[in-house]
Amino acid sequence: MKNLIYGIALLAFAGCSSYSEIARWDSTIPTNDGEVPVASFVTQNFSYQLLGFIPLASGVPWTKGDGDICDRFSVSLFSDKATLDNNLVSLRYALDRVGSHRIAQLRTSERDDSDWSFYLVNRHEVRTSCLILKDKE
Repeated sequence: MKNLIYGIALLAFAGCSSYSEIARWDSTIPTNDGEVPVASFVTQNFSYQLLGFIPLASGVPWTKGDGDICDRFSVSLFSDKATLDNNLVSLRYALDRVGSHRIAQLRTSERDDSDWSFYLVNRHEVRTSCLILKDKE
């Protein structure tokens, strides 16, 4: 049992995290539909599951804090917070920080990888990105 707890702690500190970033733009280059972006946003969250279905650890989505970058190792043990819903919560927080709620080119991807652990532990990644457009007046 002690080895299992050490293994979970190792997973939590070795790469289970959430990353979010707002990149503000000062450009006049429009998107395909003629809109001019004011920023881009990307967030990704990771979780680990034992045997692919027992949650071990997960990064916590960005929903508070100052600045435009949240690169942290805030971990939630025995839960799976790497979901599209949680990434959209982070996106809404980023839109509030930028001051605009219009987006374009929203992309989301999910990826599972378990061969690195001989199929004992599955690593799940959810990534979401978009362009933030200027609010219409």
